[in-house]
Amino acid sequence: MVEDNPADVFLLKEALRTHGVQFHLDWFADGEQAAAHIERIAENPNLQLILLDLNLPKVDGKELLARIRSHPMLSGTPVAILTSSDSPQDRADTARLGANCYIQKPPSLDEFLHLGVTLRELLSRQAA
Repeated sequence: MVEDNPADVFLLKEALRTHGVQFHLDWFADGEQAAAHIERIAENPNLQLILLDLNLPKVDGKELLARIRSHPMLSGTPVAILTSSDSPQDRADTARLGANCYIQKPPSLDEFLHLGVTLRELLSRQAA
C-alpha cells in the first residue's frame, strides 16, 4: 500500500479484518519510498495487490503507476487506485496507465469499512 495518510492505512486494515480478509500489508508513506523499493516488491512471490493513492508526496501516484506497469515482474500485478479524487481526468489517466480499478475513498467510517468487501472480491477474482 502506498498511502501518505496513516489514518487511511489503519482504516483499510480494519476494513480487511472486519470482512475476514487474510493479509500482510507493506506500507510506503510516499511515492519515492515505494519507487525505491520496486525491485524488492517485484520479487515478493506473495504479492497479490498494490493499493495506490494518487496524491502522494515526492512521486505522485500516476508516475508510480507508470513505473509499476513498466516493470516486467509487476506488469500483471493488480493495482487498485484508492484516492480521494473523483476527477474524471484522474480516472481516465489511471485506466490508460493500467490500473485495474479506481476506488474513491468513502466519506464515512461505515462506507470505508465496506471497502473490505470490495477488496476481498477483487482478490478473489484475481485468484480465480
